[in-house]
Amino acid sequence: LRLLCSVILSNVFTAILDEDCSLELSFLVDSSESAKDNHEQEKRFVMNMVDRLQGVRLQTGRSLSLRVALLQYSSHVITEQTFSEWRGSENFKTRIAPIICIGHGTYTTYAITNMTKIYLEESSPGSIKVVVLLTDGISHPRNPDIFSAVADAKNQGIKFFTLGITRTANEPANTAQLRLLASSPTSHYLHNLQDEDVVEKIATVILATGNKKVKCQRGKLIKSSPRFCFILQGKKGRPGDDGAPGLKGQKVRAFRWTSAL
Repeated sequence: LRLLCSVILSNVFTAILDEDCSLELSFLVDSSESAKDNHEQEKRFVMNMVDRLQGVRLQTGRSLSLRVALLQYSSHVITEQTFSEWRGSENFKTRIAPIICIGHGTYTTYAITNMTKIYLEESSPGSIKVVVLLTDGISHPRNPDIFSAVADAKNQGIKFFTLGITRTANEPANTAQLRLLASSPTSHYLHNLQDEDVVEKIATVILATGNKKVKCQRGKLIKSSPRFCFILQGKKGRPGDDGAPGLKGQKVRAFRWTSAL
């Protein structure tokens, strides 16, 4: 039995490692009037982040399959690219390079709710879902409740990086709000665009999440003990086809046995 379990474990984990780990990464780019001086820097950061994660292999040897979406927001939201429109990093950079700053008020909540909708409609089961929210930390007074919008997104399994785009975002009042928006621990998920090696810091956290994931998509989790091997089964499959008809039986002549006296 132990030998059988070892063979099963070996075959199944090999199959799991052969599957790519799916990362669905989205960027919410601050395109408000107060962020206009940093808009080009925001775009460069996004492109560098995508380049850093493209073609990466995890510690298990599994490839990181990347899809990226991007929205920019101000008084309204512009969907620059969804996950279904992903055609690789070079195509993405070609689409993002020419976008211009909107230049109105900062309505961050609308960007979050729009991105959550894209995840609900387009994300793959078992994927790692990550949002990078770039913001100057100052929302318009009429911006709807941002905390409920973030809570709803996190309930969908989405991890949130909050990235202040100016040093002003590091002021205590702004930092307190960004800390509440970021996933835990905030030491991993709260950063500033002006920080040194910010791309590498965020990439390190994302890759660590991928390395810790036991299964990414369709791999079956197996547990074993010294005496038993447990396989968590998937859904019941369809009934099999009917078997071939059996051979026709032959008649056997009956004999009557009598005993000699």
